[in-house]
Amino acid sequence: MDIFVFVGSTGAATRTSSSIMLAAGARGLGFEPLHIQVLVEGGQSALADVREVPFATATIKAERGERITDRIRARRRGRLRRSPVILDMPAQDVLETLLMLSGMQARLLVPMPEWAPDPERAVQDYKRLRDHWEHWDELNRQGGRQVVRDAGQPLAWIFPVGWPMVMAPTDLTTLLRDRGLLPGSDPQYQILYPGLPSFDARDLEFTDADGRFALTERQLDASARIAWPLCGDLD
Repeated sequence: MDIFVFVGSTGAATRTSSSIMLAAGARGLGFEPLHIQVLVEGGQSALADVREVPFATATIKAERGERITDRIRARRRGRLRRSPVILDMPAQDVLETLLMLSGMQARLLVPMPEWAPDPERAVQDYKRLRDHWEHWDELNRQGGRQVVRDAGQPLAWIFPVGWPMVMAPTDLTTLLRDRGLLPGSDPQYQILYPGLPSFDARDLEFTDADGRFALTERQLDASARIAWPLCGDLD
């Protein structure tokens, strides 16, 4: 069972919309995803009042930095193997997120919106995740928690949001390097394409006039494009 976690220090609406789109896309591919929104400091569930959501949903209320791994495991207990778990974490320092997820194997996604100044912040978050990952593993070992990693998978991905569909992967990489955001030749910077192109995820809506969960044809197509590279190889 795979766990996909949307993380970042800013852009809560973008992160939530991206996680919902991934859950919808996974459902469209025949999986039974569980979408969990982690709420801190009075946050509100994005799907609480939405009817007929086609995938399972849950919320976890927690303090910043509080370890919630056991609570996540309790939510997914008894679910089928083809049941990816999709976590929408709150806007906070990514190191606080690592503390909350300590002892759990997961794939981290850092949304990188096109609008300024979010690209810079997203790359900074990604760098902090990468730079502190070994320290996080050491904290897990000291606490008696062991995480077995898939050596063939990146530790985390940058997840583009809102960038033009016509941009090729090399175009975006070149643009970020021209801005000084990515080093010239660092294979550890992983960008997941296509991400969520040509959308402003801050303003996405997922309901019809009667309050039922609904996606436009364009959103359905985008959700499948998001889910396939992540969930397509799950068994």
